[in-house]
Amino acid sequence: MKSNGIIVQSGGPTAVINNSVIGIIDEMKYSGFQGEIYGSVGGILGLINESFIELGNLSVRDRIRLRWTPGAALGTCRYKLTFDEVEVIIKNLKKHSIHFLFYIGGNGSMQVAKMIHDTAAIMKYDLAVIGIPKSIDNDLLGTDHSPGYGSAAKFLATSILDMKMDVASYPETNQLTIIETMGRHTGWLAAACSLTVSDREDSQTLIYIPEVPFCLTSCIEKVVNAHENKRNTFLITAEGLKNSAGQYINHDELEYDTLNRPKLGGVSTYLKEIIEAKTGIRTRAIETSILQRSSILLASKTDVDEAYEIGRESWKYALKGYSGVMIAMERANHQDTDYKMMYRPKLLKEVAGKEKYFPVEWYDKKNNIMTDEFIRYVEPLIQGEMMIPIENGLPVYKQVI
Repeated sequence: MKSNGIIVQSGGPTAVINNSVIGIIDEMKYSGFQGEIYGSVGGILGLINESFIELGNLSVRDRIRLRWTPGAALGTCRYKLTFDEVEVIIKNLKKHSIHFLFYIGGNGSMQVAKMIHDTAAIMKYDLAVIGIPKSIDNDLLGTDHSPGYGSAAKFLATSILDMKMDVASYPETNQLTIIETMGRHTGWLAAACSLTVSDREDSQTLIYIPEVPFCLTSCIEKVVNAHENKRNTFLITAEGLKNSAGQYINHDELEYDTLNRPKLGGVSTYLKEIIEAKTGIRTRAIETSILQRSSILLASKTDVDEAYEIGRESWKYALKGYSGVMIAMERANHQDTDYKMMYRPKLLKEVAGKEKYFPVEWYDKKNNIMTDEFIRYVEPLIQGEMMIPIENGLPVYKQVI
């Protein structure tokens, strides 16, 4: 009986996640794979409910269109998996002769992939499980960066540059703009906004990340000082900003999701109300929310290409007999002028459920901006632009489910 494969998208979508799916499909077809290529509809729930869709019959045209389509084309979810359900998954995979499973997601998804891999071994089912990193938060351990991050970083930096141009249109204003990025425990997205900082600008940029305790007094002093000197302030904060006690600064206002995780968001509004009350300075609060992960028009071409390539590499490693691994990205060298990625397998047990925090040595605590070392790290990730086909003034996307 022939072996089949299945692809799962998990966790929050990104602008480039579909590229990894197409990279897998293209490489499987190129290698002459004769089995069926399935997609799990709705992430892990598709595996549990045996909701599969055939992907091998997608035309070349449709596969190309999916590469510029943002969001998870197969569907995704956030779901707390039980061990009993993992056994159900293995039985469903066995029923369809699926011996290759590709799991695209973040650190929580790598934990699920590890559970499936371990349970298949216990149940003595021959299953190659390959994890493929995806995260706009860039918090997966073991990889230089994660596909999705470069595009989100480019979107945020571009958006803030646009806002700075807008605010600069009013030379006599000295207002405060608070921009909230995603980042539950890490500050990688907020840090990317430091790409907009220039010695030539008149405004002040302050960036606050979860890895460094937030001091409201110091923040207000800097905002007031800029205001008195007729300067605008752009205050960028990660949603997971914490105080010196390790609590979210707006912890009294938080609700919790089905995974018992606090529903973050709203820290910009929280700070707006406090700072306005204490200083009287006119303040606007902006939550970038899902905008930062869903814009393909501002995606990084480098990010798009790497998301596709890591999909291709995942099948190559599966063919070599690898299982229980995540395909990680490594810089071939660290010279600014010669950026190149290499792809290496890392054991799921070494990366699953673990987080990569923003290096505090890359953060200038005195001035609340990032160091040049971080700029050198992130600049290659945002290079290149996407040419998106437009019809009637709007992008043309491809849906699968």
